[in-house]
Amino acid sequence: MDETPDATPPAPHGPDRPADVGTPAAAAAAAPAADAGTDAAPRRRLPRRTALLAGAAALALVAAGTVAVAVTRGEPAAAPTSAPVAAPTPSPSPTATAAPAPAAVPAPPSPEALAALPLAFFDAVVPELLDGGDLTPTNQWTIATPRAALVALYASPSADAAPVATFGATVPTLNRPAATAVWGTSPGLDGGMVLVATPARNATPGDGGVAAAPSATFAWARAADFTLSPATQSVLVDNASSVISVLGQDGAVSAQEVARLGSPDDPTPAGTATYMEANYVDPSIGYTQGQPIALTGAHSPLLAGYGGNSALTAIHYYPDPTGSSHGCVRVSAAMTQALATLPVGTPIQFT
Repeated sequence: MDETPDATPPAPHGPDRPADVGTPAAAAAAAPAADAGTDAAPRRRLPRRTALLAGAAALALVAAGTVAVAVTRGEPAAAPTSAPVAAPTPSPSPTATAAPAPAAVPAPPSPEALAALPLAFFDAVVPELLDGGDLTPTNQWTIATPRAALVALYASPSADAAPVATFGATVPTLNRPAATAVWGTSPGLDGGMVLVATPARNATPGDGGVAAAPSATFAWARAADFTLSPATQSVLVDNASSVISVLGQDGAVSAQEVARLGSPDDPTPAGTATYMEANYVDPSIGYTQGQPIALTGAHSPLLAGYGGNSALTAIHYYPDPTGSSHGCVRVSAAMTQALATLPVGTPIQFT
């Protein structure tokens, strides 16, 4: 706040103030004395009352002048004019970034369209299916169970992709409920798309003069067409060490042993991923001695067929602890029992 100057300065004093104005003595001194030696008539003395009135008038004039000076000097100075203060420029508000809309997924095919597609089962060959040369499967620790008798499979997760095959809710021949493992995801509407393992081939060894063929295949599917549940364990078959392990997602080992694998001419699948397609007992296969058989979704990379089927790879009991297999994984009875506790659709990796 601006300070206001003092409106009442001290009264004038010193040489500026008349001394003894209007007193009788001063009036007398002001009148010159008569020269006794001259003939001039003596001056007439003013009556005392007249002198007093004259002195009072002079004093009044002086006082009036003093008051005028006091009023003039006591007039307050004009308050300084403040410069206008510019209003602060408001900072621009950040623009909210809208979340991208979920990607669309393919529309579900009609029942008639599904029925016309090839079924991806263990003896089928569907060239449009994907393999490890097309993508890198990553374990999602998820089991996918079909919600309908047939669900569509796609070679791409894009919304305009056309279905190339179907996955059934039942394993043919065995007539057991089917489920598969999820090896990738693509976000989108209704849960997006999931990359699932299939039991079919996309090529047969020897086709076109090419000796080897992919051991396992994959396809995209609508997540909404499956019931998705956590996979608490996974199976790992290490070709380098011939060790089979049952692992938790945290890496904890619940079962492990040295297995007997295939030979260079009849190798066990390597460098691929698949799932447990079924777990069952087949009394007609004598060497299993009634122990459970864990059927995987993988095939021999070099054999087009074996034992009347498309050279599927199984994990099974074999009484001779020596020698090699024709590509299957031979294990102990204890390991077959451990594998039998795992649900269908459990992820399996061959390294």
